[in-house]
Amino acid sequence: PLASQGRWTAAIRFRALFKAPSRAPAMGDIEVFWTDRRQKQCLGGFACAGVLSAIVFGVAMSAYVQLGPDDQVLIKTSQGKRVVNGPGAGQLNPFQPYEWRKAVLLDALQYAVVQDQLTAIVRNEVGPKLLFLGPNDAIVKTEQKVVLQKDQYIRYVDRMTGVERVERGPGTIVPAPTEVTENGVENVVALTFGTAVEVRNKMTGVRKLVTSCDLPEGVYAPDANEEIAEIRSLIHVLPHEAMIVRDVAGKMTVYNGREPDKNQGECGSSDSGSGVGGTAFFLKPYSKIVRMSWSTYPNPAAVATETAEEPGVQTAEGSG
Repeated sequence: PLASQGRWTAAIRFRALFKAPSRAPAMGDIEVFWTDRRQKQCLGGFACAGVLSAIVFGVAMSAYVQLGPDDQVLIKTSQGKRVVNGPGAGQLNPFQPYEWRKAVLLDALQYAVVQDQLTAIVRNEVGPKLLFLGPNDAIVKTEQKVVLQKDQYIRYVDRMTGVERVERGPGTIVPAPTEVTENGVENVVALTFGTAVEVRNKMTGVRKLVTSCDLPEGVYAPDANEEIAEIRSLIHVLPHEAMIVRDVAGKMTVYNGREPDKNQGECGSSDSGSGVGGTAFFLKPYSKIVRMSWSTYPNPAAVATETAEEPGVQTAEGSG
């Protein structure tokens, strides 16, 4: 009975729709009705599917990227960050945020200081190169390499360990991220026949004298933990002069200009080659030149005579 009622209801609706004459519905009429309804449902489903496909395709194509040689994509996920470097093309997850970044081109005289923002570790990236940053990297600064000539040097101190190093030219130097320099690029000291260097060791405090006899190449640059205390000139003693030098132990040495051939046992001790005679020497560390001051005392008889000749002054005999 329920099935019959459903067929008669469908027939009545079919008749009202097409204004069919009042007659009993035929089986063919019911089949036509259901066929048209299924066609409309299918067309509607196809339309919805097409719209949905277009939306999905549009969303998917919005995450399709094509990277150039210096392009980079930083992708942020729930697990962290990751990067995709160019060149290339690919499909990204449209539901994950991302941003475009450009690689940094470093030439042969540049380097970049890069810090990992998760670990705070700092490192150097030395050119020439095309620098692609890591997922958590950030450029702190971009600097020029230090170029040293043949007669130059530079001193660096590590702020974390306190270790000191000295680099000599020629060459290009890239300091570590934790290294600093106080004086920058400095010039070496040219050691000649008349120039020497007094060097102090900063660890022990001991001083030494460096001359051209010690360094045949004729130039001096301090080593690590050394510093130049003084640049000393050769002291000349003429034939009519003499000089006394006292060392740290109190021993005195006399340099006599009348003895030019006397070997004092040190570099530059003889001055015979200058054509003026005499001798010459470098003052050693901890040694000092002794300077003598002569005192003069008046003759008592001369003092008495000068006093008697002054007006208004009477001697002991005159007063009697």
